[in-house]
Amino acid sequence: MKPKTENPGAAVVIEGGIAKFPAGRTPDEARAEAEAAYGRAPSDRVYRIDEGTSLDEVNALELAPGSTVLFKRGGVWRGQLRVRSGTPDHPIAYGAWGEGPAPVIQPSLDRSAPGDWRIEPDGLWRAETGAATDIGNVVLDHGDAGCLFKRGSRAALLRDRDFWFDPATGGVLVRSDAGDPATRWRSVELARKVHCVDEAAAHDVAYEGLAVRYGAAHGFGGGGVKRIAIRGCEASWIGGGVLYVDDLGNNVRYGNGIELWGSAEDVLVENCRIRQCFDAGLTSQSSEPGSVQRNLLWKGNEVSDCEYSFEFWMQGEAAEGIRLEGNVFRDAGGGWGREQRWNPSAAHLRFQDTTVPTPGFSVVGNRFSRAADCLARLFNDWRGEALFRGNVWESAGEPVCVWHARPRAGLRFLCPDYLDRNHRDDRAEIESQGPGGRDFAATPEGFRAFEEAFAFGPDEFRRL
Repeated sequence: MKPKTENPGAAVVIEGGIAKFPAGRTPDEARAEAEAAYGRAPSDRVYRIDEGTSLDEVNALELAPGSTVLFKRGGVWRGQLRVRSGTPDHPIAYGAWGEGPAPVIQPSLDRSAPGDWRIEPDGLWRAETGAATDIGNVVLDHGDAGCLFKRGSRAALLRDRDFWFDPATGGVLVRSDAGDPATRWRSVELARKVHCVDEAAAHDVAYEGLAVRYGAAHGFGGGGVKRIAIRGCEASWIGGGVLYVDDLGNNVRYGNGIELWGSAEDVLVENCRIRQCFDAGLTSQSSEPGSVQRNLLWKGNEVSDCEYSFEFWMQGEAAEGIRLEGNVFRDAGGGWGREQRWNPSAAHLRFQDTTVPTPGFSVVGNRFSRAADCLARLFNDWRGEALFRGNVWESAGEPVCVWHARPRAGLRFLCPDYLDRNHRDDRAEIESQGPGGRDFAATPEGFRAFEEAFAFGPDEFRRL
């Protein structure tokens, strides 16, 4: 079904506003613009999408700069949204219309009908997927019953609720001691290893009021973005697909709620709600030679039950003007992926090896509350490289910070690429602490030592 269109040439009005990023401004102007709601850019066309229009049809639209695509609230679209780029003065907008909950984009396969499963001679249950890629997670009852445990082979399916994706046949095999998965649970969603929203190389795009879930790569993913605004969106039950297998046979798995990979410039992520991600809720990161990350603002977001709330590392050319402001991060390590990780290391802030200066990096007015391992883990020397001020740190006894005291230059191996066939990295060397490395305890004295060591603060510490 073709989407409905309205008023070519009319102004776009989306609740909450859409940021645009005029060209030719200074970095300070860009940061100010990222915080404001602007007058709406002229739109060539407004598309109102209901569930009679598939994502394939949406992805095939020839969208002129300034166009708007609105998904009907309360609807669910299966597949991946592949976005189109606008221009600096006329961004393309993706948002919502109507009443009800946020429209949902999910790449998962529904295997909730009894006919979807058959029992094998060895007592395992099989569902076919036709998927050309990995199934990274199986979400049950939309998360109310949790998810299945991903194993690496059929022989490893030894416990109730284990599953394995067979790459040779595209089948999913499940050990379900209580019978047919489709009758045992109300819903069974097989999360495919794709991003829910693919924004690779996208520029001049604004999203507002969308919900993404059940993607086994990232929620919003893709490198090389410019002038992007993500406002009031949701991401949940993200990740689990295998990224690569290291030299010890460990599965390194996706994924992040909102990821900025490689180069990224002039990005606003504001008032989003992220939960239940295998890896990080929010992250900007790069190991690409020549990559630049500049003017990234993460503001007013809520992240919970991810292994890391915010992850950062930069091993490219430059990183400047990266700001984390007014976010609330809760319960790092409290999510579905914790039990399934071979390398649990939960933290709200995880700053891995960064080899470039980070001017304008600031962490202001955030709340970091409870983590399974530590509230922050810093690999390198951040003295003079970041401003911390007005944050609240709440610990139930876990360290405020684990500092590895690694230099930013002269490193032989770089985290997170350890145990990589290409780099032949040495895990022990990466995870060791350099001279001065230490854990800062969850005590008033430990917190004062943390602030003094990095010239951070004044912040506030609370023992829960």
